[in-house]
Amino acid sequence: MYKLFKRTHTPGSFEIQMAGACDPGRARDHNEDAIAIQEDDGRGYYLALVCDGMGGHNAGEVASAVAVATISTYLSDNFGKVTNDLLLEAAFAMASDAIDEQAELNPDARGMGCTCVMVLGVRDRFWVAWAGDSRCYRVKSSKIKQLSTDHTVVQELVDQNLITPEQAAIHPYRGRISRCLGHGKNKGQPSIREYEFPVGANVMLCSDGLSDVLRDDELMALVGQRDVRSSARRLIEAANGAGGPDNISAIVMRRVV
Repeated sequence: MYKLFKRTHTPGSFEIQMAGACDPGRARDHNEDAIAIQEDDGRGYYLALVCDGMGGHNAGEVASAVAVATISTYLSDNFGKVTNDLLLEAAFAMASDAIDEQAELNPDARGMGCTCVMVLGVRDRFWVAWAGDSRCYRVKSSKIKQLSTDHTVVQELVDQNLITPEQAAIHPYRGRISRCLGHGKNKGQPSIREYEFPVGANVMLCSDGLSDVLRDDELMALVGQRDVRSSARRLIEAANGAGGPDNISAIVMRRVV
């Protein structure tokens, strides 16, 4: 397991704490997830990012690393020049193209890609952008709400009222995604939503290695730990305790002031 911690802090008026953890899980011999967090060190925004790679010969690991690096750099270079929605759309497009370009250089990596979910925060507002089935949740006042909607074939069936959410949870194709970065499919267009970040709220990003094995009530209890670093660590431990069939990533963001 590797762990990260950052804090965006304006004394007495505003503070966001962010902690992340990433682990191969019990069943995998390498980790194709990648995470990143960035505090607002004067750049005007804070950032959290989770990518879940896919592709043979460790190509998924490359795809998720390329996505994290490309998106982080693009935001750093272009924040404030356009609206945040346009900024995020362009960042995802750049990352998707960069993954495909990398795949062209290595025949074994052709078709590699990754899901991505991220939060771009500006003071007490944040934007969630995602492509794929990595998720974003909000936990506040003993309530949990999924802020993202999975880009999967099964979720599309739910949206069309062809199957129920309960049927979707056990559907054999529930892991088949309809959007991702790279993969040579040009399907990296993100969905983007804007939210308020009130004092006392938690925002959690994760890969499906976490959300597939823990119930919402378990996620809520673990995210609500006293310290965000403990929350991130215990989320990973709980997923491993449930079998850890996939790589596991979690980032917990908390507004404390």
